Amino acid sequence: MRNIKLKSSLLLGAMVFSLSALANTSGAWWNDIKNDRASSVKQAIEKGQDVNVLNQGGQPPIMQAIRDKSMGVFDVLVRAPNINLNIENINQETPLMYLAIIGDVRRAERLIFLGANVNHLGWAPLHYAASMGHVDMIKMLLANGAFPNAPAAEGSSPIYMAVTSKNPEAVKVLMAAGADPKAVNQLGKSAIDLARELKLPGLIEIMLR
Repeated sequence: MRNIKLKSSLLLGAMVFSLSALANTSGAWWNDIKNDRASSVKQAIEKGQDVNVLNQGGQPPIMQAIRDKSMGVFDVLVRAPNINLNIENINQETPLMYLAIIGDVRRAERLIFLGANVNHLGWAPLHYAASMGHVDMIKMLLANGAFPNAPAAEGSSPIYMAVTSKNPEAVKVLMAAGADPKAVNQLGKSAIDLARELKLPGLIEIMLR
């Protein structure tokens, strides 16, 4: 009987602890991230806060920090001992993909140095950088081993996404790296086809050289 009471007590204690941790994670923790309270986030980590927990929107803290433009918090999270730099959100996106789309080359380069994967099955950081025409980010990713012809989930290549940005420099950089403008996606459409559809003769000329 005594063992049963002890187990019940321990179970109740664990439940209270879990509920307390959940309340903290869903409240103050996410508010601190949103408001870029780097010191508060650092203190929470030192007290054992899970830095890889997902919020209700399916975002891990490091990616929510980027979404909230809380880069002070981002810098704290990157240094956290247990941080998963290749964690995926509900849409199977990674922190490096988020940095690629906003064009933060310095932080993206550091993330790679710390172990973030440059290549990702399906949509990859290079697709995201190309879609925004971030030339410096594209160059950095390629220099760190990004595949210039990586097919996205529906087959679109980075150069296909570069055409959507309408940035000729982005297209040129990818072409120089060996990107194939004739590669087609699952709809049978190539980067050249897309450029014709969007009436971008300058990009067509670059890709047909």
